[in-house]
Formats: sequence, structure tokens, C-alpha cells
Amino acid sequence: MKCFYHHDRDSLGSCKSCGKGVCLECAVDLTKGLACRGHCEEDVRALIGLIECNIRLAPKSERIVETSGKVRESARQIRWGTAIFNLVIGGIFIPWGLTESDKPSFLTVLGVCFLGYGVFEVFQLRRSPKGRQNP
Repeated sequence: MKCFYHHDRDSLGSCKSCGKGVCLECAVDLTKGLACRGHCEEDVRALIGLIECNIRLAPKSERIVETSGKVRESARQIRWGTAIFNLVIGGIFIPWGLTESDKPSFLTVLGVCFLGYGVFEVFQLRRSPKGRQNP
């Protein structure tokens, strides 16, 4: 590969930011990557900083992945509680609304909505797998 800035020279490597080939005169060695002199030095420093930050954070993210199964099970329990709540509230509002007047009242419609959504949640929870293992 030839230098992007000096077409007659072979490149020493490529810039970590823009990927252009750079010769010895155009390259700046930032110990963990090359940069185009006067063009990409700050960008490459920022990239190197991001990579080092990711390396430091990697152990923390592994712990998050390890606990995600517990979080998923807790969320599933909360969804079951919500489904049961909706079924109970729907079961209360429907008869209450029917006893208030001859025609369906707002409470009856609201009760049907709660009951319908509760049934929908139960079917969704029964269809979803209990826990997926991350590879």
C-alpha cells in the first residue's frame, strides 16, 4: 500500500481513525495506534481512550450479564402480578357497573378492558419461555 499523502512512498501502516495508508513522515505513533500527522491525531487519541475505557468496563458488564437471568425472572413475576390485578379489577368493575344502571356504564366498559387485558397478559406469559440462557 502506498502513502495517501505521498503516492511514491510505501506506507508504514494505516491511520487508526481514517484508515488511510501513511508513510514514516506522515505517521504519528501514539503507542497504541498510528495517526495522520496534523489530521487525525486527536481522533485517534479519543479512540484509544474509548478502547481503554471499554477494557476497564468489561468485567462489570460480565457481572450484569450474569445477573440478567435474575432480573428477567423478577420481571416475569411482576407481569404475573399485573395480570392477576387486571383480572381482579375487571371482575369487580363489570358487576359493579351492571348494577348501577340498565345500560352498560363506564365502569362496565372499564371492567371489560381490564379483564381483556388481564387475559391477554396471561396468554402472553404462558406462551413466553420461562428463561433463556445466554451463550
